[in-house]
Amino acid sequence: MDKDIAALVEEVRGFCDRHGIAESTFGRHAVNDGKLVSRMANGSWIEEETSRRMHDFMARVDRGEVVLRGRPRRKKSDSSTEKMAELISRESSVRTPGSFAFHEQRQRFHIFANTTNESWVVADRVSAELADISPGRDGFRLLYAPMDNGIILTRTLRALHALHPDVPVLVAMKGRGLEDLRNTMGRLVDRLAEHPLSAFVMTNMYLREAVDLTKRSEDSPEDVVWRDVALNGNRTYDFQGQVADLYGELSREWLIHQGANSQPVYAVPSVVTVYRADRAKALRRILPKPGDAALRYNYALLNHPYLHSHTMTFRLDHVLRPVFDRLADGGRMTVIQGLGQDPAHEIISCLWPDQAPVISRYDVIREFRRALAGEEFSISGLTDTHALFRFDMHTLPVIEGQNLGTQSLSAAFNNAVYFAQVREELAQEVIHEGRQYLQVTEDVLRKHGGLWFVNEAFSVTRKAA
Repeated sequence: MDKDIAALVEEVRGFCDRHGIAESTFGRHAVNDGKLVSRMANGSWIEEETSRRMHDFMARVDRGEVVLRGRPRRKKSDSSTEKMAELISRESSVRTPGSFAFHEQRQRFHIFANTTNESWVVADRVSAELADISPGRDGFRLLYAPMDNGIILTRTLRALHALHPDVPVLVAMKGRGLEDLRNTMGRLVDRLAEHPLSAFVMTNMYLREAVDLTKRSEDSPEDVVWRDVALNGNRTYDFQGQVADLYGELSREWLIHQGANSQPVYAVPSVVTVYRADRAKALRRILPKPGDAALRYNYALLNHPYLHSHTMTFRLDHVLRPVFDRLADGGRMTVIQGLGQDPAHEIISCLWPDQAPVISRYDVIREFRRALAGEEFSISGLTDTHALFRFDMHTLPVIEGQNLGTQSLSAAFNNAVYFAQVREELAQEVIHEGRQYLQVTEDVLRKHGGLWFVNEAFSVTRKAA
């Protein structure tokens, strides 16, 4: 047996002993071959790529990215009567580390998203806009940022696919962590069954990079990892399993680190393109390629794309201008942000009177006009009648004459904190001080008969040349 192969077999056996798993279990999860180690022990030769994948799997386990549960190795006579190990690498259990504040904010988002109807209201507004926008020569290109749980995008694509059932559709999404990608793709695979001429591009890069899938930041020394995933089959169930297999590989790339001002920073810049293999030829003109400077969007939805604390310079240079520059002729970008005048913000102002006011869309539009000097464009959303829209926390009980339990009050407080973008350390302080925050929340809910929120939106359209 080759010395290198023999050394690798011994390394694998030592790894299996440490983690209490069978060699066949290692082979299945490292390279999808349960007999790999035994064949190597009998002198079989392996490709360099196979060796790399084996070492990569062991390294991921040692870093804690994949969790193994096992028992000390037993004699062969005992092993058949008791399962020796369980490898947790399923779609639902791959996790990535990150800062405390980042994960707390994501937990708040999930409560907010599941107890309010913002996603439905936003999707309905966007769906109405799409009826006025024509596809390009090669298809319809849509940019969505930031990626969330996929509800808005799924409902929007149902409308777009109904409008253009035979037109290729490319959806580019800017996400942050693996959780965004997992939740979104878990819903979007249905779209591939109903509208086969769909392609999805997901990236964790910053928005100014995501618009053309080109890395510019020096925050990560890594080069962009580009994955082209052609899914086999024609059923949602077929696609679901193949997409789930990606999460283990992507968990390393979609790690989140805490950067300056507690802002999330990607570990490895990643681009993942997903489409149906049986439609690859029909989609070839719309699928992006590395350094694809021809990427132009017919529509872009920026749903709360910046924080209240972000400067106007950041909003213009890192968010709005990069997206406008990538609009096709006649393309439109819609920006949604909180208004700052609703019961949710009233709760926040009672607890933190010094909370900075929200920068209105009028201020953003004024500065954006200046930044676009010399460009041909039009702006809508200047009047409140068309710009403002309300949504509600629909899981609250009818408040009049009813007792409000701690869970309902906690969820309402959570939603106010999330929507008003209160810093996590401030939220934690007031929670630990006692029940005052719950009393303030209850007082506001009773005053208004519930909890509702107000967003404002404006759109910018690039005029056709």
